[in-house]
Amino acid sequence: MSVELLLLRHGHALMVPPSWDDRSDFGRQLSEHGKQQSERVGEWIRSHHLNPDAIVCSSAVRTEATARAVCVAAELDQSVIDFEDSIYEAEVQNLLEVLCRTPKQVQRLLFVGHNPGLEMLAKKLAGNVPKSKTGEVMPPATLVHIMLNGEWSQALETGASCQQVFRPVLF
Repeated sequence: MSVELLLLRHGHALMVPPSWDDRSDFGRQLSEHGKQQSERVGEWIRSHHLNPDAIVCSSAVRTEATARAVCVAAELDQSVIDFEDSIYEAEVQNLLEVLCRTPKQVQRLLFVGHNPGLEMLAKKLAGNVPKSKTGEVMPPATLVHIMLNGEWSQALETGASCQQVFRPVLF
């Protein structure tokens, strides 16, 4: 048995939250560019028939906006989004714990979160992940598609491979 993991870093975000939002970094919103990136990711997911069975998303403002824009563009029901506070600024071990709790009936999971945690998770699971033209593995709105050779609870034990990487290019 194998399962598929889609790791998505949130789209490009504004550097500071709106003046009325006192949540600091947590409250940062997507820029217009980030909204467009997120829509492109959703379109790509739909066109490649990679619709997830479930979505686990950091509860930060920018990740929530990314996940919702992806759902709209991919024509997914937003009720599949599970907001997880522990993903915000999480270490790899925290991300693995959340991943290992994924129910067995989920065959494809979309994880929407932040760097450096997501990039470190991708490398830990799949080893070599192709870099972007700028030398980054996961610039904003990068989607890494990973195949895990086993169940979610065995994520580190059974091996995994990077299937493809999508980085939206906007004109």
